[in-house]
Amino acid sequence: MNAKKRKGSAVERNIVGKLRDKGFAVVRAPASGSKRKDPIPDIIALKSGVIILIEMKSRKDKEGKIYVRREQAEGIMEFARKSGGTLFLGVKKPGVLKFIPFDKLRRTETGNYVADSEIEGLDLEDLVRLVEAKVSKTLDNFL
Repeated sequence: MNAKKRKGSAVERNIVGKLRDKGFAVVRAPASGSKRKDPIPDIIALKSGVIILIEMKSRKDKEGKIYVRREQAEGIMEFARKSGGTLFLGVKKPGVLKFIPFDKLRRTETGNYVADSEIEGLDLEDLVRLVEAKVSKTLDNFL
């Protein structure tokens, strides 16, 4: 495994560990570089029936765009549709870790998807709060 893939794997394992610590059931399922033919997001996290799917991308520089190839994007969007999960692009740059809802990405003329550097995303704590808000039940749910 080359240094770039090792670093990306370390980022994914770190996120998996943090989500587990927050009570999620988590699977790291990286497909890049493997013999997998079916597209699957890098991280699948579940908590009380809520499914979060994360495709991770890293950049060495803080500025710049993150691209997802059309074929990969279409495959993981189909996985999200079939699973009922919410798909995020996890972006790791120096000093930045954010999770962008996939439907906020811009589609290029060639059909690829891009996260421009100025696009807003959730930090890990906000992502956890989003899920917890979906699973919290008020008294009104039982009346």
